Formats: sequence, C-alpha cells, structure tokens
Amino acid sequence: MTLRYFRSFSRSTCRAFLLTGALLTGGCAGGGVTQAATDTDPVMPNSTLGDYLAGQYAQASQDYIAAADLMSSALAADPQNPQLLEAVMKALVGAGQVDRAREIAGRLIDVQPDSPGAHVLLALGELKKGDYDGIEKRLAPLPAQGLNGFVLPLIRSWAAAGKGDSARAVALLAPVGAQKGFESVYELNVGLINDVAGHRPAAEEAYTKALQGSDTPPFRLVQIAGGFYERAGEGEKAQKLYRQFAEANEGSVLIEPIMDRIAAGRPAEPVIANPAEGVAESLFNLASALDQEHLNEAALLYTRLALDVRPDFAVAQILLGDVLVGEERYDEAIQAYSGIRSDSPFFWAAQLRIADTLGREGKVDQAVGEFNRLANERKDRADALIALGNLLRANERFPEAVTAYDEALKRIGTPAQRDWTVLYYRGVALQRSDQWKRAEQDFLKALELEPDQPHVLNYLAYSWVERGENFDRALEMLNKAVALRPEDGYIVDSLGWVLFRLGRYPEAVDQLERAIELKPNDPVINDHLGDAYWRVGRRHEARYQWQRALSFKPDADQVAPIQAKLHGGLGNMPSDS
Repeated sequence: MTLRYFRSFSRSTCRAFLLTGALLTGGCAGGGVTQAATDTDPVMPNSTLGDYLAGQYAQASQDYIAAADLMSSALAADPQNPQLLEAVMKALVGAGQVDRAREIAGRLIDVQPDSPGAHVLLALGELKKGDYDGIEKRLAPLPAQGLNGFVLPLIRSWAAAGKGDSARAVALLAPVGAQKGFESVYELNVGLINDVAGHRPAAEEAYTKALQGSDTPPFRLVQIAGGFYERAGEGEKAQKLYRQFAEANEGSVLIEPIMDRIAAGRPAEPVIANPAEGVAESLFNLASALDQEHLNEAALLYTRLALDVRPDFAVAQILLGDVLVGEERYDEAIQAYSGIRSDSPFFWAAQLRIADTLGREGKVDQAVGEFNRLANERKDRADALIALGNLLRANERFPEAVTAYDEALKRIGTPAQRDWTVLYYRGVALQRSDQWKRAEQDFLKALELEPDQPHVLNYLAYSWVERGENFDRALEMLNKAVALRPEDGYIVDSLGWVLFRLGRYPEAVDQLERAIELKPNDPVINDHLGDAYWRVGRRHEARYQWQRALSFKPDADQVAPIQAKLHGGLGNMPSDS
C-alpha cells in the first residue's frame, strides 16, 4: 500500500551517494550490519564484546530499542570507545530516541572530533533552538562527501535563511543543484526559502521549475506550490494544479481536504513556516528516496531525524510507518500511523495502513473488522473494500473476498482502465471459489480494459489449459505474456504447460527448463518438467523432477498424484532415450 509523496532522486544518484559515505549509516545501508566480530570491531572485554555483538545482531534484526539498550550496556564498560559511541548513537536514532543520541554525539565529538554524524545531530539540536551561527560554525569545516554533499548544504542553507540572508541561503544550495537527480530538491528548497523570506517572484519561478521537472507532480509538491499560488492571489492557478493532480490520481483522498478548505473559504497556510521545518522537509525527501531504493535502515534514520526536527510532520509519520512495516516492526508502524491527526490529508491513508498492517501481523479478523469499519464510514469510496478483498484472498477466504470485490465494483460503477486490477483479483477469487463462468468474464473484461496485461493473460490462459479449453487462444496469449515478461518463471511455465497439453513435448521441455532456471524451487514447475521429461522418454530425469517437486512442499492435493507418478510414471510412455 505504498504511496510516493515526493520522488526526488534518480536511483543511481542516490546509491552513488550512499556508496561514497553516509552520515549515520556507515556506507550503503540496506538494513544490515555485521553479525560477527571483524578486524574493525572495537577491542573490549569479553562481556562487553558480547553486549556489543548482541546489539549488532538486534540492529541487523531491526530491533533498534534492544540494540540501543545492549550497546549502551557495552558502552558503560568502555565509555570512551569511539566505535561504541557511534554504534549507540546510531541505534538510539533508529529507536527514535534522538535526544539521547544527541547526548552520545557530544561525547563522541570529545574523542573523535571529525565525526560527521555526531556533528549533524548536534547541528539539528542547534537548529531547533534557532542557533544559526552555531550551525554554520559546526558544519562549515566538514567535507562534503557522500550524503554530506546533500545534507550539509541544506542545513547550512536553512540556517542562513534563519538569519535573514536568503541570497546566501540559495548560494549554499548550489552543490545540491549541481548533482544529477537532485534538481527537484534544489528548486523546491529555493522556492521554500524565498517563500519564507517573502520573495514571491523568485519563489514562484522555483516552484514552477520544480513542477515542470515532473510529468505527474507528486502530492507534496502540489500541496506546497498550490498553497503558495493561493497565498499569492493566484487561486485559479492553484485550483488548476489541484484538479490536474486529482485527474492524474483518481481515487486519491490526499487532495480532498484541500478542496474542502477552499469550499469553506479558509485560506491556505504556509507548509513551511521556519528553517527547522525546511530542514525536516529536506530530510524527509532524502528518506523517501532511500526508501524507494529499499535502503530501509538509512530511510529509517533520516525519517527519525526529520521527525525530531518537526514532530507533527504527518507525511514523515506515514513514511516512518511504511519503513517499519518493511522491517516487520508492525506494532511500531501502527503507532506511527495512529499519530496522524484526523484533519490531515494523510489521515485516510494512515487508517488504511493500520488495517493492512494488522493483516500483515497475522491479526486477520481484526484487520477485516477495521476495513469493514472504514468501508462503512466512507460509502463513497471503494478502496477499503478492495483492500479487504485482497486481504481475504491472500488468506484463501475466497467466497468472502468475492463479496468484498462485488461491493467495491458496485461502488465503482462502470469500471475504467485503472479498475482492471479489481476485476482480475475478483476473477482469481471467483476461480478459486469454483465460479468459473463469472471468473472468466472478469478476466476477459480486465483484458478489455488492459489488453497487454501479462498477469491476466497468464492466469486466464493457464486456467483454460487446466480446463482443457481454448488451447490455441491460450497459446497465443501466453506467447504474448512471455514476450512482455520473459523473466517471469510462472508465465514461462504456463507457456511450457500449454505446449505440453498440445502434445508439443520437445518445445514444452525447452520452455519448462527455462522456467526452472527462473524459479528453481517451485513444486508445480518441477512437476510439470517431470511430466515433459517423461513424455520425451527421459524417465530418470522425470522421476528426479517429481522428487524435487515433493521436496518443495506442494499443496496437499498435489502430493498423492506426484507420488503416484514416481511409482508408475504417466502410463504408456516411449522408451528411455
């Protein structure tokens, strides 16, 4: 249920910056740390080393609270160890205990004066106090390497803005704008700095450039730029921007509170009111980009820092919850989502996420209750019912899933192109509920809306083959699906299986062998390849594949047929080649 609020960086740029050194992550942080002692681990007594290694393991498991406690215990026995100080600082940030982390940062600076992460933490503390001179004195000497090249100019820039020097603030942003993939962040911050300073023409120019940098501007940019246009007396321009977002993101609730505010005659408030909020915006943008790269640990750390600077930052709370879900920290994620106020444009998205997270946590009945509550609260919307259907389908409660999808499609009315997914999902639930005729109609309608959708082509064609129907049409559809998704082992398997059912056994072997290369541990594909090997006379290999199929725990109803083939083969077969 991921929503992207601000796409700021190209993936290659983001990863390149991580590889050249991050502030708090120690390099390219994808969520892991070393689980065993290495030559770079600090030298400590055995008990202290045990706490340190246990803390590292806890951090690798994304349990930052336990990591912070364990590493703090190790630190108590060796209070001047810079590696321990840095590890505790990082764990405390990950646990959301940033004030405690800041205390450790002060101690780290005493023994390792050039620690960039410690300086940034202390600078953010100075930012919250409005000590802009202190920020400049602290950060100016640090080298602009890795993510320092992004974070340090932005903090220094907003500190200059806090002192009323917007021209210097924009000049300090230059290293950000010079980096490929960071152009939108640069223009957004130029706009925000000039907006806060009251320099409307310069702000409008920068916002316009930021909007032009995206074919479909994300909500956060639309919210900021649209609010500026409203406050600048350009209400029609703002409403055009809002309408364009609504048309490009039909079904999104994010724009609704803005339109309700306009209808009620309430003015737009500035999204950024001071330098601290400007820095929080930048840290959030960075965290969002890291999350898109699946660099969970780094995304978590920078989201925590954004929320430390601006605790009521709703969009960052959503991102925090998303990152925690990715780390399977479900209770903490729900806590983050639950902090979104009901008047926030992100409130509905947060409520849907709470229900979805309950389902991921295994609390399926509770999640079902939440989705039903949301569906009843907003009878004009179908998204809660679609999410409910997806949850029930994932838990093989197919008849209930059909009922949820039925109600969702009733609310949708005439399906549009974007609704092919709902028809596809209902078709799957119908097929698994032994309601084939209705399922077939949904698959065909989904293909009418999205003719080249490979998953629908695959599911319908495979279902036809299993039913012994429409082999020629199924073959045509699967050839198209494989052309669209040549690396999808399941789709390649379907093509191989239809060739098998058509008696084209050598061709079936070729496709099924390729499917096995793509999905070597799938029991169904191994079973299919065994059948194909048998038909071309390769009996020993066939039995080997059937044995592999059993080892990969097939569905219960498939075990007996595979065992029977192991003992008796497929019947009247040709001789071994």
